[in-house]
Amino acid sequence: MKLAFRRHYALLAGLLGVILVLTLGLGNQRIIAYTVPGALQNEALAVAGHDYNSERALFDATVVHSIQVLMDDETFEQMLTTYQETGAKDYFHASVIIDGVQIHDVGVRLKGNASLRTAVGGRMAGEQPPFGGMFGGREAPSAQGAMPGGAPEGLQRMRPGGSRQPFQPEGTAEGQMPPEGAGGQAPAWPGEEASVPENMPLQPGGDFRGGMEQATTEITVDTKIPLMIKFDEFVEGQTYQGYAYLALRTYGTSTDAAMLQEPVTNDAARAIGLPVTLTAFASVQINGGAVQLYSISQHIDEVYLQEHFSNADGVLYKAELGSTLSYQGEDPSLYSEAFTQKTRVKDMDLAPLIAFMRFLSEADDATFAAELSQYLDVEALATYLALNNLLVNTDALVGMNNNYYLYYDDDAQHFTLLMWDANESFGKLGMGGASATHDITTGVQANSTSPMGGRMRGGFGGSNILATRFLNTPEFMALYEQELQRLYQELFSSGFLVERIETYAALVREANADGQLTDPAAYEQAVTKMLNFVAQRQAYLAGLPLFSEDATTAP
Repeated sequence: MKLAFRRHYALLAGLLGVILVLTLGLGNQRIIAYTVPGALQNEALAVAGHDYNSERALFDATVVHSIQVLMDDETFEQMLTTYQETGAKDYFHASVIIDGVQIHDVGVRLKGNASLRTAVGGRMAGEQPPFGGMFGGREAPSAQGAMPGGAPEGLQRMRPGGSRQPFQPEGTAEGQMPPEGAGGQAPAWPGEEASVPENMPLQPGGDFRGGMEQATTEITVDTKIPLMIKFDEFVEGQTYQGYAYLALRTYGTSTDAAMLQEPVTNDAARAIGLPVTLTAFASVQINGGAVQLYSISQHIDEVYLQEHFSNADGVLYKAELGSTLSYQGEDPSLYSEAFTQKTRVKDMDLAPLIAFMRFLSEADDATFAAELSQYLDVEALATYLALNNLLVNTDALVGMNNNYYLYYDDDAQHFTLLMWDANESFGKLGMGGASATHDITTGVQANSTSPMGGRMRGGFGGSNILATRFLNTPEFMALYEQELQRLYQELFSSGFLVERIETYAALVREANADGQLTDPAAYEQAVTKMLNFVAQRQAYLAGLPLFSEDATTAP
């Protein structure tokens, strides 16, 4: 043995020992490196108005981004218990590391409705103890059908303006469930066939839990929960690449390893000319828990408006679940549960929106046809309806009366309908009705199904008055059918949807080479399911007269 080697033998042996310990201790765990920009180390050094950046664009959809959320264990638990006990989705202090850049003192909160309750249970503010997964885990009905405290949140019909009243089918007393279906299955509304949604199995006790027994499931940092990040919640003006918000999305109401619905739907919307949020995929880790595949989405706010409108200083209204756009009167408080004003809250109010709803409810058919374009971009509405119906997105304006914004340009005195949160697209919120053969001639609301089985009469809160009147007006129906034909050609016949699915799948497969990001077998199954749905949907549409070769090539 040479003298030089013998001299360093102890050092080499020590290094080999360290490598052995690390190998045995860490195994094949993924280690995500990060950098700390500048001297920002604690709250005292936070700089107001600072915009953090990196070489990688936040919504670069050609890569899988890396995001870590770091919170005190006590803070994480408080965030969960606050929601489960009160329904509040409050912001809590955290740090995040995005593609290697750490940002301190951001706000993080739980987000979503069905997707959140599927993951963690809980209830909305003001509810009694929850009932079931996506409706919160509330106590199950008794054998006689009585519901403690009245009908649960998920079974309450919203008044057209958005306020809630118990949903009472004919022949049932207040606070009573309808008769139990055959074989102990989901209760059947009079005249409707009971069915148990495939992706929402009936758990012992009779309540739906979205396939997860929330009452007994411990929520940990490994639980896949949807989150909203607000960079400037605790530090004024703090942003990341100019964005104040970042939505971390999961799979929605039922487990889906691929989560392709929203990215593909948004790509389709962008391709056909609709304003839509930017999306991408990311590996997300919470407090050192499991690294998991999420989709990330841009938030609809002032930054979004600046990107899509020449006048970005208008008023933004967010529709809540069950917002049917039905006029209830001039008192703004009547719409407090239906819409939330997001911009210009100090110098504008709901008056333009109320005037629009009054027109929708009170205008006769001739006036509606002649003057709707004075209130709303009717071409964009036709495109929106055609896209959501072709892709069977029932968690939208039609179906669930949910997940849409209205932007009011007060200079032009004109509304534009905006898409948001399409993670239930491609029939994912099917529940027995929204399938590959979903009806497109009368709109989604004609074929929607309730989360408890059986058809819904128009969705949560009833039929959306804008969509219903629009599709019942001959000239608007003709415009809608033209858009159906155009979108069928551009999205289905062209192979656009299949190409986007396969491109995203290849991207995630490469990022998931070690199998830690998502289970490879489950991922492939989810991708195949998406491709099969598109093929089945195209085959169904191709058999309709509207999409025949003669119809689509007619001048």
